[in-house]
Parts: sequence; structure tokens; C-alpha cells
Amino acid sequence: MNLREIAALMWRGKLSILGCGLIGMLIGIVIVARQEPVYTASTSILFEPEPVQIVDLSNVLSKPESGTTIGNQIEILNSTTLLEQVVKRLELVTLDTDGTVAAAPEETPQSGLSLAKETVNDALEALGLAAPAPAAEAVPPTAEEQYAQGMRNAIGRLRANMGIYQVNGSGVIEVSYSSLDPAQSARIVNTVADEYIAFLKASKNRDVVTVIELVDERIKELKKNVASSEEDLETARLELANRQAQSSQMTSVQLTALNQELASIRLRIAESRARRDRARMALAAEENLWTVTEFRESALIAEFRRREISIRENMAGDNAIAGGSAKRNNMRNSALLEQLYESIREEAGYIVAALEFEVESLEQRETQLEGMVRTLEVTAIEQTADELAIERLEREVLSNQTLLQTFVTRQKEITEQASLQSAGARILSSADAPSSPDFEVSARTMLGTVGGGLLLGFLWLLIREHTSQVIREPRDLADVSQLPVLNSIPMTGMRRNLQTLGKKFMSRPKSLLSESIRNLRTSILYSDPAREPKVVMFTSSVPGEGKSSLSFLTGLASQGTGRRTILVCCDFRDDQNAIVYSKFPGVTEQDQGQWGASFLRRNRLLRDKRPGLASYLRKECTLAEALTREPGSGLDILALSRSEKLCESPADILSSERFTAVIEQLREEYDLVILDTPPTLAVTDARLLARLSDTVIYLVRWNHTSKNAVREGLRELRSMNAHVSGCVFTLVSQSQARKYTDNEFTYKRRYGSYFS
Repeated sequence: MNLREIAALMWRGKLSILGCGLIGMLIGIVIVARQEPVYTASTSILFEPEPVQIVDLSNVLSKPESGTTIGNQIEILNSTTLLEQVVKRLELVTLDTDGTVAAAPEETPQSGLSLAKETVNDALEALGLAAPAPAAEAVPPTAEEQYAQGMRNAIGRLRANMGIYQVNGSGVIEVSYSSLDPAQSARIVNTVADEYIAFLKASKNRDVVTVIELVDERIKELKKNVASSEEDLETARLELANRQAQSSQMTSVQLTALNQELASIRLRIAESRARRDRARMALAAEENLWTVTEFRESALIAEFRRREISIRENMAGDNAIAGGSAKRNNMRNSALLEQLYESIREEAGYIVAALEFEVESLEQRETQLEGMVRTLEVTAIEQTADELAIERLEREVLSNQTLLQTFVTRQKEITEQASLQSAGARILSSADAPSSPDFEVSARTMLGTVGGGLLLGFLWLLIREHTSQVIREPRDLADVSQLPVLNSIPMTGMRRNLQTLGKKFMSRPKSLLSESIRNLRTSILYSDPAREPKVVMFTSSVPGEGKSSLSFLTGLASQGTGRRTILVCCDFRDDQNAIVYSKFPGVTEQDQGQWGASFLRRNRLLRDKRPGLASYLRKECTLAEALTREPGSGLDILALSRSEKLCESPADILSSERFTAVIEQLREEYDLVILDTPPTLAVTDARLLARLSDTVIYLVRWNHTSKNAVREGLRELRSMNAHVSGCVFTLVSQSQARKYTDNEFTYKRRYGSYFS
């Protein structure tokens, strides 16, 4: 249900709700009259926790729950621990000399609920509807059990009569207590405030002691950590000194020197390789070896070169002096030259071998230096790792020492601040004994009973609405029937007899009833676009749904359009229809003229013996003799007359071939045949007639017919494959229908002046 439907429901049942509220008010008056005067004392407590930081080590310790919210303080005031201290201080539970709990004076006002329960029980016992509760055999408890039970009862009374709330979202807590004794109420509420302040002080002292113990434990742990880290540092230093023969600085100097020497050796190797390759290539090519620097720098080759020059000079001089006779000398000189050349090549080979040996020596030195450099580099890396480990241990020692010093400083601060701690709350105003009773309790009782009565009234309406099975709205009817709702017929004039109803329909064509009937006629005639129905059956679930009246009015509306219409009353079980339709003049009487009609109206005996539908079925008269006619519209009516009695079962007659032939004959002679049939759930007649009809109009009485009745009635018809065009709401009370939802009934009543 949406808000609009809830509002409509409350408006419809406003009298019921107000009645329940009135009953609740009467109950409240009785309860208040039986209540004794209650006195309420109150005190104000300002909760202002001090912003003192006992320990500000958020990076070391996790902050515990401070419990500084007002909600926590209210729970403390209402706690069993605090109330138990109040009971003990005021001696609300005492032991007699024989060890039994002394009866405390009645100081607790009875609540409205307990008084209401006692009132109801007393009334039931006075009326004899309830027997008094039998007294159970009690086992005498021990003194400890009596005291514990008395303590629980006292704490329960305190908690039941004490009120605690926050004032306007501030830090002020209002504590009140209601009692039959004004002095006792003030004494209890002041004791509660005192015990609350004492509880806060004790809690803070416990917190301080807990923090001090925690800091002491932490200091002990830090001292162990400092000693352990210092020992690890000294051990690491000793191991490093034993493992390393020299310092990292000396290793760095040596490594630098070796790298420089290695670079120099590599330059010399490159130079020696170049000289060796140049000499080797010149020697292999047998070129002029004197042009190669490595050979020219050799003293022996230079000497060989001078001797070569000298021999050549001698050969030139001999040739110039002796001419051809110097041939022997030339041969000797040539041999000397060949020997010199061979000596030069031999010396060049020695020089190349020397260069190769030099290159090999330098390469061996390079390899040696590289190994030494790698060894020193590994040593340097190890020394760096050891130094980093030493630095880490030094930082750890420094961190532990700093943290230890911080905790030692905080320990001194905590010790100094412990003496300065306060409760964090103070009493703004103490409670005085009230001089007048508290009428707020009575007001709450009255408000509760009246509100409860109104709520129960609304819940009763809501339950009744949801459990109701009657149909009130077109959409509910459409959901139940799965058929369109053709129209809604108002209750106006539907209760009158058919003659009066027909006259009103004909005399007031613009009335709401007339417009509704004509609207229904249009819906019926055009319900099937393929073909216009000629035989229309009106039925319903149960009797009393306006079926006969609506069939008659629909026939009048159809006759008024110029269609030849006949109404066939198929409800043979209802003698009232025969009496009503027999009052209309017959068709043959109207054919006899004014004199014959007035003669028959005066002669009641002849009129009552007039033939009807039964006579026509037995072929004792013609169709015209069996018909009656509404004089205002000319609507023909085929029904039983007052004098006719059926010996057969109505179901047998309606299922007979004779009746089927009659319907077929009427179908040929009339434009529209309306069948007024019995209710579907009452008898089986409607199911038999559904097979003869082109369409069925199902009537549902507004706010009367149940949903199950509609479902079952339609199921009966659908079992015969009947064509049901739609449903029609009948006997709708517009003044009541408009209270439910915004529907067509609301608009028809709102614009009622449009109809005349």
C-alpha cells in the first residue's frame, strides 16, 4: 500500500480509530487514577574529560579506547557495578537478625503497564472469567541467595525508575529518579552522582597504573635490547679485526696502484705488439731491413751496414782503377756482401724473437696484475659489507638508546601527572527533595494508552483491509477475472421495483443511472468487432447482485435505439420475477386496444391466468400470447406467469431441445435477446444457457461479492467454453466507493451536476 491508500484507509476508518483511541484514553484515566503521586528528583553532571596526554607515543604504543563519549558515560551510570555500590551505600538491602532479607519500604511507583495488567486481571477475576493464581510451594532459600536476590531486585528498581539523558547535545548529563518518597528520590540520585564521580576517579587511577606498568615493562625490554645490540656491535668489530689483515683504506690505495700499473702494462703490450708485428712483416717480406726502426736501432746491424758500405766503396774503387781485371776482387766482395746480408737477416730474426719474448713477458705481467686486482676488489667488497653491518649495528644501538631515554623521560612525566589526575566530570547541581508530584508520569501514561489505542485501531483496519476478500475497485475485479470491466452501475434507484425503475429510466434519460445503462449497452453491442452479439446472457456468482434489474434496464436501453429486443427470464426458481413481469400487459392485450387492456387490468383473475413461457414451451399458446410488454418502451418480455407451475426440473427444461428451439426462434425474430439467468454458483442453469448465448455479461456486486466467488463462477462458465465479454460492477455506492482510491466513482460523484 502506498501513502495515498494508507491515508484513504485511515479516513474511511476514522471513527474506528477514534473509538479505539477513546477506549485507550479511558484505560489511561483508570490507570492514572490508581497511581500514587510520584516525586522525581534530578541532578546535572558535566562531563569534561581533561586533554592530558599521559603517554604520547603513537609510533610505539597503540592508543586504547578512551571511552570519552557521552554514550559510554550514560552506560556507566546505568551499569550494574555502579548501581550495586549505590545499593550498598544506601543499605537498600539489609539482613534481619535471623539471617533473612528485611523487607524494603515500597518506594517504586508502579508502571502503567503493570497497573493495566492488574486492572485487567482484577476485572476478569471479578467476572469469574479467570481464577486466582494458585500459590506455589516455596523452598526456603539460603541467606546468601536471599541477599543476592534482594540485590538484583534493588538494582532492577533503581534502573527502572532512573532516567539518564544528554542535555541538548552538550556534555551535560541529566540524572533523575522517581519515587513515592521525595527525600528518598533526592538521596538516591545524589548518591548515584557521587558514585559516578568516584568510579571515574578510580578508573583513571587504574588507567594510570596500567600505563606505568606498561612503560616499566617496555623500559625493561629496551634495556635488554640496548645491551644485546651493544654486545652484537663489539662482537662484529672483533671478528672484523681478526678477519682483515689491513684496513679498507690501505686496500683502496693498493687497488689504485695496481690499476695504474695494469693500465701502463697494457699500453706497453700494445706498443710491443705493434713493433713485433712490424718487424715480423718486414723480415718476412725480405725488404730493406734498414728502413725498419727496430732493426735500425740495432748496433750490430748498423755495423753490418757500415761494412756493407765499405765493401761497396772498395768494389767501386777497384772497378774504376783496374777495370776488367778486378773481377776476382769483385767476386770476393760479392761473397762478403752475401755473408753480410745473411748476418743482417739472422740478427733481424733475433730481434723479432726478442720482441716476441717481450710481448709474452708483458702479457704474463698483465695476467698477474689482473688476478691481484680481482683479489683486492673482492677484499674491498667484503670490507665494505662488514663496515655496513657495523654501521647498521651502531644505528640499532643508537635507536635503542634513544627509545630507552624517551621511555625513561615519559615514565617521569607519568609519575608527576598521576598526582594531578581528576575525575573528568563534576556535579553542576545537586538534587533537592521535590515539593510537588511529577505529572509527567501520568502524562506519559495517558499518551501511551491513547497512542496505543489509535495504533491498535489502525492495525485492526489494516488487517481487516488485507484479509477482506470483497471486491471494491475495477482493477481488483480485472485482476481476479482476467476480463475487462465494461461499466459500473450505481446503486441509485436499483432497489426499486421494475415498473418504477423502468418509468424512472424512461422519464430521466440524462440521469447517472440512465447514462451508465446506455454505456453498458454500447459496450455489449460493440464488444465483438467481428459480429454483433444477438443473444446476451446476464449472470452473477450469487443471488442479490442486481441481475434482473440490470437485464431489464439493458433491454429498455436497447429497445430505445430501435432494435427489437426481448427479455427472457430464465430464472424459473424465483417466483418473484413471475409476479413482477405478470404486472405488465400482454402483447395481445395491447393489440385489443384500450378497452381490452383496461378490462384485463380490472379483471385480476383473468390476468393471473394469462399464459407464459411454460405454456409456450408446452405449445399451449402462441409466442404473442406468452409475451408481456413494457408499455413505455415496447420491450417484449418472455417469462413465467403467476399461474404457471413447473412440474419438471428447471435444468431439464433449459437443456431441452424445446428451449433451444425457442431461443433460435427468438434469434430470428428479434435483434437482441437478453437472457436473465440464475446465479452461476447457486444452480447449474447458467452453465446450460451459456451454450445458447453469443456472449455472457458477468455481474459483480460492489463491496459484497468475494474474489473466490467470482473466480469459481467464471471457472464454471469457462468449463462450458462460454464467451464472457466482461464484468460489470453493480449496486455501487458512490459515497462509499470514492473513499477508497481516485477512480471513476470519485469523478462521477464530483461531477454529479452534469447528470440530470
